[in-house]
Amino acid sequence: MYPIYIPSIYRHNSEFLINLRDIKPELKYYIIIAKHQYENYAKNFNPSNLVILPDNIIKISEIRQFILDLAIKNKETKIWMSDDDLLNFFNSSYKQKQELELEKVDFKTFITNSEKIIEEIYKTDKSIVQFGFKYTTFALSKNQKSYNINTNIGMIQLLVLDKIIEYDIKYDTSFITLEDTDFTIQLFKHKLKNCQLNNFIFTAPRSGKGKGGLEKEYNQGAKQKGILQFQEKYKNDNIIKIIDLEKGKYKINWLKFKNAF
Repeated sequence: MYPIYIPSIYRHNSEFLINLRDIKPELKYYIIIAKHQYENYAKNFNPSNLVILPDNIIKISEIRQFILDLAIKNKETKIWMSDDDLLNFFNSSYKQKQELELEKVDFKTFITNSEKIIEEIYKTDKSIVQFGFKYTTFALSKNQKSYNINTNIGMIQLLVLDKIIEYDIKYDTSFITLEDTDFTIQLFKHKLKNCQLNNFIFTAPRSGKGKGGLEKEYNQGAKQKGILQFQEKYKNDNIIKIIDLEKGKYKINWLKFKNAF
């Protein structure tokens, strides 16, 4: 399995992180935290799994770029970058009468199975540098393809680092939120692709809704600011449609990139 890098803010008791810690044999993972939160995390995790951020790195976009730089420094080839509050993991399949069935699995099984498929897909198209999963069990279709190209990825992703390094693609550290969506659009603009595995599904609280994390920032309008930042950056590209700014609702025009290259 590829190493897992997880930015975490005020979630030292996260169920996801605790379960990750207790997997045997142990997976290679790093929890990226602020210095003032170290004592709480050290109660639950081995110090070798904790990485303390420099004091000047605060925004989530800055933290994600720090992780990218750290992974490159560690000479990783592929990494998982995940949020710290994922809840459930499912494999989907079709049984009798073509009925869709969801099998709840543990995180290690979820990742191990997905990596096998990712490796097969990557062999056929090395321009795919970002892999992810469906982010809800709602409205699943029995007619869905096994994977989609150039679409929304979600809160856990596998990054192939060689092309990211080659094209010098970085997180835009001016962003308050939507930094991950912006990163994906940057990939597309370099004619690189992402891939969503539709038969692997996870659930998690909606952004800013879980305790800890960026809850405080979201309550102070971070999502709205991020939406406006994104709109301004791509104002000539017809990428985002704001549906209800006050409620933080927007839609990304993924179809624009579906068959673009």
